[in-house]
Amino acid sequence: MGYVILQVAVSLDGYISRKDHSVDFLETIDPSFQNHFTSFIDSIDFIIMGSKTYDVMLKFGDIPFKDKNIYVLTKRTYESTNENIIFTEMPIKGLTDELSGNIWLFGGASVIQSFMKNNLVDELQLYIVPKTIGDGIPLFYEHNQLNNWKLISHEKFSDNLYVIYKKQK
Repeated sequence: MGYVILQVAVSLDGYISRKDHSVDFLETIDPSFQNHFTSFIDSIDFIIMGSKTYDVMLKFGDIPFKDKNIYVLTKRTYESTNENIIFTEMPIKGLTDELSGNIWLFGGASVIQSFMKNNLVDELQLYIVPKTIGDGIPLFYEHNQLNNWKLISHEKFSDNLYVIYKKQK
């Protein structure tokens, strides 16, 4: 069974993007965080994302992290020339059971909610930027379960905060 890590940048008021999917508020990410991010990427075996996130990434150009196996959760038909991009309708529990290693839950919001509702996130890594945007796509919504998280570490990067929580069993 894979170990699922939700690593995401978020505004101070809890949004992962604006309603139009722009992330202009993330321009304040401190450049010194890049070493942490590179280490994180090196530790990842698989990436899971939804089709909306995949579509947004395509608008920005080439898909990053192409050396990783990327699973795109979708019922639509896609074509890709990259053999590491796998389009699947597999239920998320079946997929995480099938994969062994570290899984980066990349997003988007509805995929994150599905993982949270099914108690499949093992670790939260949140990079909090000191911007309030007032409206957008929230990190968490319609989440009724009470999950307990243990703070593992925190680090300050300029005015930004990087926190890691692990799910308590």
